[in-house]
Formats: sequence, C-alpha cells, structure tokens
Amino acid sequence: MSRTAIRRAIMTAALVVPTALFAQKPTAQALFDKHAAAVGGMAAFRATMARTEVGTAEITFASISAGYERKVGGGRMLMTIDVPGFGQVQQGFDGTIAWAMDPQSGASKMDAGMTADVLSSTSPTAGLWESGSYTSAEVLDAADFEGAKTWPVKIVSRSGRTRTVYYDQATGLKIGEVIQQPSGEQKNLYSAYKRFGAISVATKVTQGTPNGDIILSTTAVTFDAIDAAIFVLPAAVKSLP
Repeated sequence: MSRTAIRRAIMTAALVVPTALFAQKPTAQALFDKHAAAVGGMAAFRATMARTEVGTAEITFASISAGYERKVGGGRMLMTIDVPGFGQVQQGFDGTIAWAMDPQSGASKMDAGMTADVLSSTSPTAGLWESGSYTSAEVLDAADFEGAKTWPVKIVSRSGRTRTVYYDQATGLKIGEVIQQPSGEQKNLYSAYKRFGAISVATKVTQGTPNGDIILSTTAVTFDAIDAAIFVLPAAVKSLP
C-alpha cells in the first residue's frame, strides 16, 4: 500500500471513529430508565406514597454526629436533625410553604426557588427524572467521576435549577451530581445503595459545602402511613409575614 493510500486510510479512520463514538452515546431517557431499573423501577417508587428515613448526619467540619429523621408523604415533608449541645434543626414543607428553623437563627421561609426544589423532592419518583419533571436534559461526553466511568447529563429542572448528574456506565446508578446554586456549585455523592422493600436507595449521601462535607447515612427506610399533623406549620413559621 502506498504512503498516500495509508494517509487516506488514517484520515478516513479519524473521521469514522468520532462518528461511531457519538452513535454509542445513550439518550438521557435511556440513562434515566437504566437508573430507575437498577433501583427497583419507576412503578415501585410511585407506590411509595409515604416514606420515613432514619439515620445519622455527620458534620465533618464541626466534628458533630447527629441523628436525623425525614418524613415525606402527600407532597409534604419534614426533616429533623437533633444536634447534641445545639438542639433541633428542622426543614419542612406543608404543600405550600417551605421553611427552616433552628435554635440560633429561629424560623424562616424559603424563597421561591428553594420552595420549588423542595416541592419536587416530595414526589415519590424524585431524582428519577420522570417525564415532566424537567425542561431539558442533555447527555454530555463520557467522563471520569470519582474514579468511575460515567455518562454526565446536564438537566434543567422545572424550578429552573441546572445540575449535572453522573451515571455509572457499568451499573446505571446515579453516583453524583453538581448543582448550580445561587451561592455556587454544590457537589453531592451517592453510594452504598441498599434495598428497602421494593426499592433501593443510596444509604450514603455526601453533600459538599464551602465549609466541608456533610455525610448523611441512612440506616432504615419504612413506608408506613404518616400522620398529616406533623406537616402542619409550626407557630413560629405561621407568625412570619
């Protein structure tokens, strides 16, 4: 084969290979479906009308380990963290108002953007990106993330929040995401998936903050009905304008 023929063959290969790689890139829906299947299936999550998670919250930069409980049901949510020597830190949503309260700062209402995020998190299929839960989803080029080969998906949620979610190419599981917040990027890691009933959840969630990591470790998940009274706004929140 002449040098000219070899050169042409190399140039042709250079054009063909990127096309082949591009053709192998999955769609966002295919990645969402693979993750959903890996954690039990969309139908199993839709069936979890009420959910209680119990575990520990480790605030690494303050050397604090606290117990936490998160209850979600009927489009409402209450999360309570009992911090030794400080008291209860709470976040809640009664279906309309998202709020936070702690002994130092008192009670406050969340802004519209945060409220929209909390609302979406109360869906039984939150994080599975069911049709209608986002406005756009774009699969980016394959990337290494925390030591794993992943497919990143850039998602704009209905609240307008942009995030890049990383799906492990081998397992299909979501292993992390980078969320664009008004205060900057927030990096979350998901690991130690474990089955509770018909679904699997990441029992270790590492939330990056400017001060350091907060690690949520879930030890139990139950699906019993929740008394709606616990979602009622606290008096301190009701009194806010």
